[in-house]
Order: sequence, then structure tokens, then C-alpha cells
Amino acid sequence: MKLGFRLLLPAAAAAIFSTTSMAQQTFSVISAPFGTGSYVLGAALEQVVNGNSSTIRLSHSESPGFVFNHNQLTRDEALRKTMIVGSGIGVNAAAVAGETPFESKAEAVKLIANYNLGTYFLATLDPNIKSVQDLEGKSVGLGRRPQINWTVQAEALLKIGSGVNPGRIQYLGIKEAIDALLDGQVDAAIAGGYLDPISNSMQLAPQTQEFVATGRNITFLPWAPEAVEKVVAAGMPMVAVTLPAASVPGRTEDFPSFADTVSWTVHADFPEEAAYEITRLIIEHVEKFGDYHALGKLMSRESLPYGWPVEEIHPGALRAYREAGILN
Repeated sequence: MKLGFRLLLPAAAAAIFSTTSMAQQTFSVISAPFGTGSYVLGAALEQVVNGNSSTIRLSHSESPGFVFNHNQLTRDEALRKTMIVGSGIGVNAAAVAGETPFESKAEAVKLIANYNLGTYFLATLDPNIKSVQDLEGKSVGLGRRPQINWTVQAEALLKIGSGVNPGRIQYLGIKEAIDALLDGQVDAAIAGGYLDPISNSMQLAPQTQEFVATGRNITFLPWAPEAVEKVVAAGMPMVAVTLPAASVPGRTEDFPSFADTVSWTVHADFPEEAAYEITRLIIEHVEKFGDYHALGKLMSRESLPYGWPVEEIHPGALRAYREAGILN
């Protein structure tokens, strides 16, 4: 009898192992270029989920950017059920409409969780430029053409929101635009930072931090709330925010700006239970993301779904937010 029991053990163990393996699902995560905050926090998501779930495994890798991520879901239907991608409300709207920087309509995504909100504004060294309106006929350096936040939205806020027609817009790149400003090649350049809209905590982007560290007399130019409203009405989603004066160097008054979400998203075809489990783990372990990157310290429970309409949140994620009391 004892011998028979021993002989049965390997078969039983194999059956248990097989059942466990079948229950476990693997999903991919593509974030943004290597070394960016998005890339590091994507790796953090992989570790948080893998370390706390018995049913889900994530495999993270870099990507060229959010436009590429949407195009991946558009080209490969199978990925819509297995891939988490970095995106945001602005990128998603442009994808659905097939507007710049997309060459044609791309697949929409739904929210799992924000891992940041980005805020973007212009900076100048010219003491005669005191507001965005003073940029009429001037030269402005922005990010590269495919960059929604650092380029497309800022240009829309200039032209559509503020009614300003710069003499020339140069699509240089984030650091390159600031370098051009320092060299006197443009009159204003794009700058920005990241924030938790719940606590109003903010951290300047690395390129903007380096710019401030030059010690030059910088003026940061706020976006008027009505300019943000006009751009939203024109079909480009963003959120009006007011930054505390202390968070913007050289400011003595609160600083009106706009924010766009920086988010983990999935296609509507992504499995509901997996979306629920991943979102639940993000909510429960949100404080751990600060251990991986300084931007993770700006994550909070209430900011995870911030800025997204309920209908654009994946049903599984929405269930997790409602269970946690974050959303009604």
C-alpha cells in the first residue's frame, strides 16, 4: 500500500502542476523607449504584477513610443487580447480620428491605469515676452512631430486655443528645443513636468530641470483655461490644471496649464478578468512604484483613473476602481 501511494504521487503532482500552468496567463507590456520614466515604470508594473499574482504573468519591453503602440494593435488583431500598451487620452483621440501624427485611423484603447499625468508649457529668455500672446510672429521650438504632448497639443493651444500665429514653428525634439532657446535660435521652447493632480505634487521633466539649472532668467508661460477649453471643444482631449506657484521656478502665483494622461491601456478585446486583476494589483500596490522611479512617487490611488471618461475605462478596470471606492 505504501508503495502504491508513492507511485501515485508523481502523477498527482503532475496533474496539479498542469492545472496551475493552464490557469496562468501571460500578457505583454510595451511602454516607451529604453531609459525613459515610462520604460522604468513599465518594468515596475511587470514586477508588481508578477510578484503578487498567481494567475497572471507580464512580460515588458520597450517601444519607440505611443503612436507605434497603437499601430501595433491595428496591425495585429491577436495582440488586442494579449498586450498592454502605453498611451494617453490625447494619443487615443488622435488614433481614433486618424489625425497627426497618425497617417490613418488606428485602434482605440481603454484605460487600465494612469502612471503619470504630464503638463507642458512654453519657456522663454526674452524679458519682453510675458505671455503666450507675445509669441505672435515669433519662433517657437517644440518636440518632434509625432509627439502628442510636447508638440501637437502645444501647437493646438498656440493656434486654436490662443489664436496666436508664430512666425515659425521648429519641430526639434525636447532637449533640442531648449538648446535652441539657449543658443538664441528660437524665442520660446517647450518645457514641462509630471504631476499628481490629487496632491498637486509636481516634478519637472529632466530636460526642464537641466534648463533651470543653467541659472538663466527663465519665464514660463501659462496656458489660459479658456485656451484649453477651445482645444478640447475642437476634439483634442486634455485636462485644465492649476499648478502651485512653488512648483514652477520663478512663479509667485499659481500657474494655469494643461495635462494629458500617461497611461497603461488595452484594447476593448482584452480579457475582462485579466484587466480587473492587473488593475486591482496596481491599486493595492500603488506605493511600490515609487521604489522604481521618482515619477512613481507621483502615483496615487485616486489619480489612477483621473481624466478618463468612464466609457473609456476598460470594464475590468472599472470594476476594480468601483470595488476600491475610487469611482462610483
